[in-house]
Amino acid sequence: FDLYVKGLVAEMTVKAGQKCTAIRRAFVPEQHVDPVVEAVSARLARTTIGNPAAEGVRMGALASLEQREEVRRSVKALADAGRIAFGDPEKVDVVDADPERGAFVSPILLVADPDRAEPHEVEAFGPVSTVMPYRDTAHVIELAARGQGSLAGSVVSADPAFVREVVLGVAPWHGRLLV
Repeated sequence: FDLYVKGLVAEMTVKAGQKCTAIRRAFVPEQHVDPVVEAVSARLARTTIGNPAAEGVRMGALASLEQREEVRRSVKALADAGRIAFGDPEKVDVVDADPERGAFVSPILLVADPDRAEPHEVEAFGPVSTVMPYRDTAHVIELAARGQGSLAGSVVSADPAFVREVVLGVAPWHGRLLV
């Protein structure tokens, strides 16, 4: 659990989530969605945003103001399929920087209905991840395939049988899997 939460937060905040291998869709067993959202939100709340040269800052700005607007549009589309659990795409507190002149955006954690198309089709190229509940192993494999491929995927579990089944099921859709 802790490894999953720590990894998700790191993927959201390193390079302000602007990397092709960042976790965009975070599949979570449906009975664990609330605890995961609470834990991730608590860690994100401790993330200091602003001028990377300032002491204690852990996340900087996006590449451009245009990119910030694109992230905001994507978050709106994703929120139509669920809800924002953490963050505000329109407001961010920053250290030693101007939040309007800089392309800063808060990390955004969403929870979405996995049966909706948006979480599988919309990519917010920034510090944004969408938690989606799954029922069982077959369901998570089906959901992963709905993304129509990705550069990387992660499987975090202490259950070797689950890991084996998921890896074999999602491997055709991923360039690399981190287990």
